[in-house]
Amino acid sequence: MSFWNGSLAAMMPHGFCLSWEPRLMGLHIVSDTLTVLSYATIPVTLMVLVRRRHDLQFSWMFVLFGVFILACGATHAMALWTLWHPDYLAAGLVKAVTAAASVATAVALVPLVPKALALPGPAQWEAVHRDLRDQVAERERAEQEVRRLNAELEQRVTLRTAELQEANSRLSALHADLEQRVEQRTAELRQAQAELVASARAAGMAEIATNVLHNVGNVLNSVNVSAAMICQQLRQSKLPGLARTVDLFGQHEDLGRFMTEDPKGRLLPSYLGKLAQALESEQAAVLGEMEQLGKSIDHLKDIVATQQSYAGSTSMVGPTDITALVQDALRMNAGALSRHQVVVELDLPPLPPLSVDRHRVLQILINLIGNAKQAMDAEGAFGHHMRLQARLEVERQALELSVQDEGDGIRPEHLERIFAHGFTTRTQGHGFGLHSCIVAAREMGGDLRAHSDGPGTGATFTLVLPVSDLHDPVI
Repeated sequence: MSFWNGSLAAMMPHGFCLSWEPRLMGLHIVSDTLTVLSYATIPVTLMVLVRRRHDLQFSWMFVLFGVFILACGATHAMALWTLWHPDYLAAGLVKAVTAAASVATAVALVPLVPKALALPGPAQWEAVHRDLRDQVAERERAEQEVRRLNAELEQRVTLRTAELQEANSRLSALHADLEQRVEQRTAELRQAQAELVASARAAGMAEIATNVLHNVGNVLNSVNVSAAMICQQLRQSKLPGLARTVDLFGQHEDLGRFMTEDPKGRLLPSYLGKLAQALESEQAAVLGEMEQLGKSIDHLKDIVATQQSYAGSTSMVGPTDITALVQDALRMNAGALSRHQVVVELDLPPLPPLSVDRHRVLQILINLIGNAKQAMDAEGAFGHHMRLQARLEVERQALELSVQDEGDGIRPEHLERIFAHGFTTRTQGHGFGLHSCIVAAREMGGDLRAHSDGPGTGATFTLVLPVSDLHDPVI
């Protein structure tokens, strides 16, 4: 460092080399000053360009050029300074920095040339612009066509919506009318059922009562089927689909775009056509079932009227051969028992004639035998056994008649409700057979009991009747 200090102290400013010639000094001063100003302005301009054009290719090269140019300007500034001050070490250091920036710029520029040459030229950009202009023009034509189609679709949708609203109004009126007719028919059916129960309980002859109940059961099956079909049609009605469609229209202001671009919208025309067909089919099906329901109820009224014409006294107590009574009940069900190959086992000890209401007891036995046969039908196999037993309890002054089957049994929770009016476990059942039986048994001062060990174990129904002439039978 002492070497540098000693040698620098002996140096003279550069102006001595120029003999301080004013014109020569002015030339150097003006030239270097303008060069410094220019070299100071160019990097600033390049930095502004780089900062404002974020998409500029090879922006780092502009920064490198700015550093290089700024370093060159610094060398000229040092040339001005050394005219009066012999700071040649500082001037040499500035030139070293300029040399480093120059070398770095030159090295970075060599591989950059092929990449710069690969950039699109003005002709290529013009071709791209021309293609974009063509696409824009095509897009405008397509948009005009879409607007035209939107207007047409809106007009068609408006017309179709009006038609659907009119159809909806007609269907709503029809639906209300159908509900009113179903309620009216249901009321008539309930009245007919009430009349049937009263008539069945007042039957004077077992044969007539059996035939009437059989016919009424068949008609009630048809009535239940028709009513179920009507309810199913109303529950499965496609009418809510129309309301959802109208609501869907209300959710979209631009119906044209909705029906051309939205997947749901494109499906609406075909869906509305199918919906109209489905609603017409529903109307025809419900009207057909209503007509069938009316015919069935009229037939039911005729049967009830016939039963009422044969009604007699409800109490005919007299000496009765219990064995013959059981045989009569079996004979009433002989056809069904034989058809399903039911084997009947009888346990009927010799009994004296007993004073009971023959008609009521016969109706109860017929009902119990029929229920046992149906319970065994539910098992799906033939060759079941049914056991009928009669037992006289002298101490309790009571007669017990039991019907035992090998059917589907009774669930524990159903045993307490089995005799309730309207309760049934069968899809086709009406729920008043066993209820009528227990009412008749209690009217005679007795009782009707049910026993089952559970599903699949069969069931036993026992009719208990009080008898007062066990020690003085009527012969």
